[in-house]
Amino acid sequence: MKFEGAVPKIEGVKPSRFNNGHWSFPEQMGTGVGFIYVIRDTVLERLYLGKKLFYGTGQLNKGKESNWKKYTSSSKVLTEVMKERPRSEFEFICIEQYKSKGTLSYSETWSLCLVEAPTSKVWYNTLIEKVSWSVKEPISDRHKARLNMILTWKDFYEDQ
Repeated sequence: MKFEGAVPKIEGVKPSRFNNGHWSFPEQMGTGVGFIYVIRDTVLERLYLGKKLFYGTGQLNKGKESNWKKYTSSSKVLTEVMKERPRSEFEFICIEQYKSKGTLSYSETWSLCLVEAPTSKVWYNTLIEKVSWSVKEPISDRHKARLNMILTWKDFYEDQ
């Protein structure tokens, strides 16, 4: 699944009536360890996906509430873009909140791999878990088709 072209609107995403800062989410945020979010640039039709912890984990800030309600992004490129333009041109959407750091990290990585973020012009993300691969081509259609055959238990050897 690759998201190219225009960024589709997510039905039902409206500013929250909860105390969630600028994040749109259908319930009160702040339970668990953190959340997965997408920032939608409505002018350039680009996206950024990330994760944010609700509470600090370091020596100086352990257990203290983070700046999650006002937080925007760790992306230097997106941060620079946001400095130049009004906040109204961006949508801040919480996808889900999670109870464990492991699941939070895994869900971010899973999501970025699903949309093939490093090879897509739609996504500001170029790194996954702060790892940079020298990606010079997208995942091939044949790779996707053959993997799908395996996952759906089709006769894998019929095209050999």
